[in-house]
Amino acid sequence: MREPMREPVRDPVPHSVRAPKRVRPLMFGLLAVLVAAIVPAAFAQGDRCEAVGGTATIAQWSEPGNLNPLIFPTTYDRNVQELVFAALIRPTSDLSFEPDLAESWEVSEDATTLAFTLREGLTFHDGEPLTADDVAFTFRSMAHPDYAGGRFAEISVLEGAQAYRDGEADDVSGIRVVDDRTIEFVTTEPFAPFLPVIGGVFVLPEHVYGEVPVGAWQEHPTNRAPLGSGPFAFDEYRPGEFVSVRAFDGYWQGRPCLDRLLIRFGDQNTLLAALLNGELDAAPVPIDGANEVDGNPLLELQVIDTLTFQYIGTNLRGPKLGDPAVREAIAYAANRQAMVNGLLQGYGATLDTLFPTNHWSYPTDVEPIVHDPERAERILDEAGWERRGEVRVRDGEELRLRLFVPTGNQVRERTAPLIQANLRQIGVPVEIRTMDFATLVTYLLPNDEDGTPRAVTPDDFDLFLLGYGITRDPDEYLSYLVPSDMPPGGYNFIGVDQARVAELMYEGRVTLDQEERAEIYREVGREMRDLLAWIPLYQAQDLYGVNERLVGFGPDVRGVNVNVANWSLR
Repeated sequence: MREPMREPVRDPVPHSVRAPKRVRPLMFGLLAVLVAAIVPAAFAQGDRCEAVGGTATIAQWSEPGNLNPLIFPTTYDRNVQELVFAALIRPTSDLSFEPDLAESWEVSEDATTLAFTLREGLTFHDGEPLTADDVAFTFRSMAHPDYAGGRFAEISVLEGAQAYRDGEADDVSGIRVVDDRTIEFVTTEPFAPFLPVIGGVFVLPEHVYGEVPVGAWQEHPTNRAPLGSGPFAFDEYRPGEFVSVRAFDGYWQGRPCLDRLLIRFGDQNTLLAALLNGELDAAPVPIDGANEVDGNPLLELQVIDTLTFQYIGTNLRGPKLGDPAVREAIAYAANRQAMVNGLLQGYGATLDTLFPTNHWSYPTDVEPIVHDPERAERILDEAGWERRGEVRVRDGEELRLRLFVPTGNQVRERTAPLIQANLRQIGVPVEIRTMDFATLVTYLLPNDEDGTPRAVTPDDFDLFLLGYGITRDPDEYLSYLVPSDMPPGGYNFIGVDQARVAELMYEGRVTLDQEERAEIYREVGREMRDLLAWIPLYQAQDLYGVNERLVGFGPDVRGVNVNVANWSLR
C-alpha cells in the first residue's frame, strides 16, 4: 500500500507521461528490440558534481516501516529503498525506461520473453558480486509459498509462478538464468505492463536474504538494515529520528557526489522549523508554510505536479458501507472543493475517480461528483436509513462510522474534521481516530494474535483517509481491485469484488495496443466512479523547500530521489 506517493495537479498534461514512440514497442511487446545502454557505465565525479563530499540532510513526514522492498513498500519506505537498492531498469521523467543494473534488454517476437543483460562488474555493498542468480532469487521470492509481502500479483503472469506458489513446482519455470550476466523472463501470454513491473523491483542479494526464510523477512533484522547495490549503502537507523546512508564507492554509475545522506522524519511543523533555520537541506513543505519558505532568501520553493490523490477508503464488508447508497451519500456530502480552496490554498483540484487527471488512464467523460448534501439525504432516505435525531437507523443498525486518519500529513489530517462535519449534516455521526501510518496498516492488513496475516472483517475499520497514485502503470491497481488479492497476501483491503472491474484489469494486462489499453482503464475509472469503494477527494501538488547549498535536488513524477547520485553541496 503506497502511502501518499505523489499528488497532482493544477494544469493537467494528459500526454506528459506517455512513453515516447521509441520505447513503446518494448512496453507493449510489438517487436523484438535490442535496447543498448543509454547511460554511460560510469563517469568521473568531476563531470557531474559541483562539489564532492559532505553530508546532506533531507526529510519526510513519516518514519519508514519496511526497508525490504518486497514487503508492502510504502512511499516512506520507498524513499529510503531507492537510495540503497537498484533495479534492472529505471524510469525516466516521462515514465519510459532506461538501463540501470541491466545494460540492455530484448523482447521476443511473440512478446512473451524478455531477456536482460547485466552490466559487467556489478557488486553489492558488501563487495559480493551481483549476478543473474540474485535477480532470479528476487523474483522467485515474490512467488514463494510463504511470501506475504503483497506483490505476487505483479509477477503472477510468469510461466510457472502460480504452480510454484501453490507448492506444485520446485521453481518458477519462467525465470531462466542463462549465465551470470543474462536472465530471461517468460510470461504465459503477452503482458503489456511487465517492463514497468521489472522497473519497480529492486534486486536483493541472495547470499543475505536467502539465508532468512521468506515468511520471516518482515520480522528479521535485515528489514531495518538493508543491503543492496544502489548509490548509497545503509549506515544507521535511529527509530523516531533518522536513517543514514553513505556513498557506495562501487556504484556502477560512479560514486555519489555526497559522502553521506541523512533522511530525517517527524511532524510537519517540526521539520518546517528545521528547514527554515537551516538544519535541513530539503524537506516537504506543508501548505501553511509555503509563504514562509518562498520568502526566505536562502530557500527555494519547488512546486511539483505529481501523480497522486487523496481519497476516503471504505470497508465494503457489512451492512453499512456494503450499501452503495451509503457510499454515494458520503461522496455527495463531502465538500471537496472547499478542501481544495481552503486546505490546499489552490495547489490542487478535485477529481472524480481513482485515476489521476494527468495520466492517460483518466476518463475525461467520467460523471462529476458534486457537492449536494440534499441529494445525499434523499439517497439515504430512499435506501431505508431513517433519520432519528442525529443518527440514521435501518433495521436496528445505527449509521455511525469510524474514520481512521494517519498522522504526518497536516492537510489530510485537517480534511477529517471537514468530512465529519459534512456527514453530521446528513445524519451520519463520524468518530475520528488518528494514528501513525504503521498502526493504520495493522487495521487494513490485520494479523491474528500470533502474527499470522488474516482476512479483513467488518469490525476492523469503516472509513480511512489515504493517498494513492500511479508510479509506473495502471496495472499497479490490480492487487487493490481484484477479489483474489484480498488480505491476507494482497492489497484489496477495501474488499472490491466486482466481476466487471476484475475482468477489465486482467484484460488491460494482455492488450498490447496503447489506445485500446487506455480505453480499458478509462472504463475501470468509470466503473469505480459508480462503485465509490474509493471516494476520491482531491489532487494536491507537492511543495518542497530546498536550501541554496544543495545542488541537483528536483523531484518529479518519479519521486523525491531523482538523480540523487549527482546531488552535491556548495
